[in-house]
Amino acid sequence: MARKPPRTLLERGKRIFRYIYLRLIRVGGDPAHIALGFALGVFLGIFPTFGLGVPLAFFIASLTRWNRVSAVLGSLVMNPFTAAFFWSISGTVGAAVFRTNAKHVIESARNGERIKSLTEGALIYLAGNAILSLAGAVISYFIALQIIKAYREKKHERWKRTHPPPDLE
Repeated sequence: MARKPPRTLLERGKRIFRYIYLRLIRVGGDPAHIALGFALGVFLGIFPTFGLGVPLAFFIASLTRWNRVSAVLGSLVMNPFTAAFFWSISGTVGAAVFRTNAKHVIESARNGERIKSLTEGALIYLAGNAILSLAGAVISYFIALQIIKAYREKKHERWKRTHPPPDLE
């Protein structure tokens, strides 16, 4: 039997997001708590937690009694496919907030002003990233909530069609 060719990067990305979607809609519990857990995970996934996003999401979701599975799934939003996008957007948003040119900060680092440019660059990046993380969390909360409610309503309708009420004669 011939081996299948390896999956492309796009195929792997689709597969990961499909897995997250299916796990999210099938997890049990209150839809609001599931969506809150997912939003928490997205926030920690985008925010630079340096590899601690998943354990932090699990821990904070446990403390707040939000859904832990959805929090872990939300933290997987930051992955090798999306990292470059979030990093570049964070720098751009931070530069817009501080009304500075991000390229100027990079050039000052090259010219020997390393400490000043490093702290300035980190501040610009973190400000932009905090805004991006918060926006991602809010958007993901509402999207997750709507998806979960729609899935459950559809599932309930399907159950009602296959299980008609008994005749009471």
